[in-house]
Amino acid sequence: MDDAASHLLIQQLSANPDALEQIIQPSLSDPARLAALLSTGLLDTPESGALDTVALLTAEALATPFAAVSLLDDSRELIIGRNVVHGDGERVRPGKLSISKFTVVSGIPFIVEDAAVHPLLANHPLVLSGEVGAYAGVPIFSDDDDAVGSLFSWDTRPLNWSGGQILVLQDMADLASAKIFHRPI
Repeated sequence: MDDAASHLLIQQLSANPDALEQIIQPSLSDPARLAALLSTGLLDTPESGALDTVALLTAEALATPFAAVSLLDDSRELIIGRNVVHGDGERVRPGKLSISKFTVVSGIPFIVEDAAVHPLLANHPLVLSGEVGAYAGVPIFSDDDDAVGSLFSWDTRPLNWSGGQILVLQDMADLASAKIFHRPI
């Protein structure tokens, strides 16, 4: 797809969020992905201290104030690790409010330097409230390469993510995946 076509598609999708959800929902509802997610045994458990540590190390390594590990089912996002308790400490949010869904559905890193001008995020409640100014997320994969969640970091202000930061984020996502799926590190 050329740049003009991509720009037009993004413009149309950002103008109609319901259309975007109709594209995203089939990927989030994929039975194989949901089975891999359920196999973690983490959907209805308290937060994981090991994954809190991964989030803490991620935020420190990236020099960002916030990092978290989340899992996404077909309707909600569960924060299973975070470096700080942010806001009211909410662990579960509706899938429609998840930014990580873009990472999970695409299966590739979702890097946003300035969320206020990003076509998919500019009108997102977390961006409008000032909680998210920059965002970088990397998918967490099951043994069968199903994206079940993400490791993500964010700042309240725009940020130019470096290639080194993205590599560190990827390495830390691999560590989170190893802890979630009980793989050797």
